[in-house]
Amino acid sequence: MSTTFWAENQVGGPYITAEESSTALAERAFAFPRLYDLMPVNLPGEVVLDYGCGPGHDTLLFCMNAAGHVFYYDISPLALDIVDMRLEMHGLENHASPVELHTIPRVDHIHCAGVLQHTEDPMWILKFFRRVLKQNGEARVSIYDGDRSKHSKSKVPITIWWKETEFLYMAHMAGFDAEQTGHYECSSPWRPDCYMACYRLTPKR
Repeated sequence: MSTTFWAENQVGGPYITAEESSTALAERAFAFPRLYDLMPVNLPGEVVLDYGCGPGHDTLLFCMNAAGHVFYYDISPLALDIVDMRLEMHGLENHASPVELHTIPRVDHIHCAGVLQHTEDPMWILKFFRRVLKQNGEARVSIYDGDRSKHSKSKVPITIWWKETEFLYMAHMAGFDAEQTGHYECSSPWRPDCYMACYRLTPKR
């Protein structure tokens, strides 16, 4: 089951010092130079949900860039512990809170980076995003790019490669207007020729 895999595995950390944590942030930005153009983390004053936060790279960056408040969610208790420790190390613990899905308030912005393609019910998640997102808010989602990537095998369960037309249809059915804003390469030795597609979702008027 995908939930079991992600509850028992994390994609970074733990980090022992704030310097080590900061180095990990810099390494991620260097590895994916277009990431933060397509998935912005500079949203001063906005209330943000980082859905599938992992070890908290983007949670930290939202806080560092003066977001109003950041709610972070992940199914992995280990990942959440890492986020908690990093926030404390950087003196940001008052700017962010872990959250259960049933307690998430309405938010200005939803950030979901590289998560949906590994989930068991992505349509439920998209509809959930629509419920908690304010009418004038937006969601930014990145997924494996089914149009550009070479589909390689993975030990990660439920790895889906949606084409642009497929994901736009899903977003529409969930109650969003959507557009692809671009893509970036995320190849690795175990998954060569892989790209992420990034989307901007806004509630239908």
